[in-house]
Amino acid sequence: MILFFDRNTGTAIPKALKEHLKPPGVEVEYHQLHFDQQEQDDVWLAQVGSRGWFVVGQDYQYHERPSELAALTAHSVGVFYLWGAEAPRWETMRVFARAYDRIIRAAQNTPRPFLYRVDRRGALQQQFLGGTPRR
Repeated sequence: MILFFDRNTGTAIPKALKEHLKPPGVEVEYHQLHFDQQEQDDVWLAQVGSRGWFVVGQDYQYHERPSELAALTAHSVGVFYLWGAEAPRWETMRVFARAYDRIIRAAQNTPRPFLYRVDRRGALQQQFLGGTPRR
């Protein structure tokens, strides 16, 4: 399983995970390794989805913009909106660590496309794509 961190997350957290912490059961990739900083979100979302990677991001609007929502659904992307876009990186890392096991379980057990919000406590709340609840 590969977790792909979007550009809004920055590089500090994914670099620490990829190079030093090496969480069990996953590989870590991030936007700056694969795409230009200015790459359109719908373009990289499509490519990441086609590779079967899961997105961990801090741009909380992928599901609200038509071109990005189309990429999410067409390429079956699983997305986790990680709390802490305005918080210090340490706080964001703590939230990711608290949520890690839940993220892995959700990625393994939820049919794609999907979107979860990861709150400050590390709890996951599934969001609905296109306004249609999943059952």
